[in-house]
Amino acid sequence: MLLGSCTGMDKNVQNSPEVSAISSSAGDTNDRQLQDAPDFILDDMNGEPFTLSEHEGKVVVLNIWATWCPPCRKEIPDFIEIQDEMRDDGILFVGVSLDKEGWEVVRPFAKEYNINYPLVVDNGTVNNKYGPFRGIPTTFIINKEGKVEYIAPGMVTKSMIQPILQELAAR
Repeated sequence: MLLGSCTGMDKNVQNSPEVSAISSSAGDTNDRQLQDAPDFILDDMNGEPFTLSEHEGKVVVLNIWATWCPPCRKEIPDFIEIQDEMRDDGILFVGVSLDKEGWEVVRPFAKEYNINYPLVVDNGTVNNKYGPFRGIPTTFIINKEGKVEYIAPGMVTKSMIQPILQELAAR
């Protein structure tokens, strides 16, 4: 399976020559040393501070994206659907936009797509702590203990991510 991603430099869709899939952030599942998810505080769409660490105890899907990125736009409807279905299971999607124009483009996009999860616009903080990103979208799955469990470079589909979220929610 080939997955597309966008680069921040030229905004062109790039098809990865290698097979991409969601991968564990650290070796064998029986003997992993998971890394803490770096904390950050950024304002959400309502101007309220969103603090990642305040959501420990939930499985957080941290999606790095931009409004101009076709694969990002394609995966968002799946994220909206999963957020609706799994909210009560302690799943929280969080979109981190890398749009240079900020809320000027993100706010209308969020309304058009009816995004039902928190969005923040990166001011460089997330890029410094989680990046640099080779391309977007890039998705980090953070377990209930605040550890990065999986990293998914490229577009993620519902069939790829939902089984992982179900397993993490049940732990």
